[in-house]
Amino acid sequence: MGLNSQLLTDNSALADWHYLPVFWTRWNVNHNYAKERLKELESILKTGILDPMKTFTVCQYDDGPIVKIRGMRVFLASRKSNTGEDIPLLSSKHKLPIFSPRKEYLASFMGRLSTHPIRQKMAEKLSGINDIYINDGDIGSNKFVNTVLSSYIVLCPRGYGGSSFRFYETMQLGVVPMLIGNIDTRPFKKYINWDDCSIFVKNPSNIPKILKKYSKEQLIMMGESAKSVWIENLSYLKWCKYVLEELQ
Repeated sequence: MGLNSQLLTDNSALADWHYLPVFWTRWNVNHNYAKERLKELESILKTGILDPMKTFTVCQYDDGPIVKIRGMRVFLASRKSNTGEDIPLLSSKHKLPIFSPRKEYLASFMGRLSTHPIRQKMAEKLSGINDIYINDGDIGSNKFVNTVLSSYIVLCPRGYGGSSFRFYETMQLGVVPMLIGNIDTRPFKKYINWDDCSIFVKNPSNIPKILKKYSKEQLIMMGESAKSVWIENLSYLKWCKYVLEELQ
């Protein structure tokens, strides 16, 4: 806050924007996913928001704010529809191994396949390909990190939400993430050249053909670029500057 104190004012009439500081994910989880006390929240927001057209909020929850407020701008980490403006879906940093493993897989996936049909289609399409590793389930943090580092590309299909923690974990570890989904939720496209450090695929059937487009040397360079983009633009606190840019 100290760094941006010059951007803040206590006078709502002088403010260009009003930030609505609701922890939407926490509220939904603590209230049985909006099955409890929704009317109370709606009433509070109805009287508490001074001007929806000058209000913005930030939300991780995949479905966005349950209370729909016309005109309010929503920055959303894992949107499922065309509503909302993308921000990164971040998690804590992974601990790196003492020695980095050698590259073993062209592409890999570790996680649950049941959270969205596109994951199952991906697994079916890539089944039997020798240099692609797919594990359905939790393999633990250490093996996850080592498998990511052993890969040139990490497959990051959407789940319940349109984005993926895996996408940004992969960038953090210096490997190329491939987002697979019906929505391109990579954030801040006006400011980040995503083609230099990631891959987006809508149809899982196209993955084998797309994998052949890249040399291993090219993928190594893209992975290094992905790590730089994560460190400089998308890690905690760093991405907020783009929200301010979008609000100007």
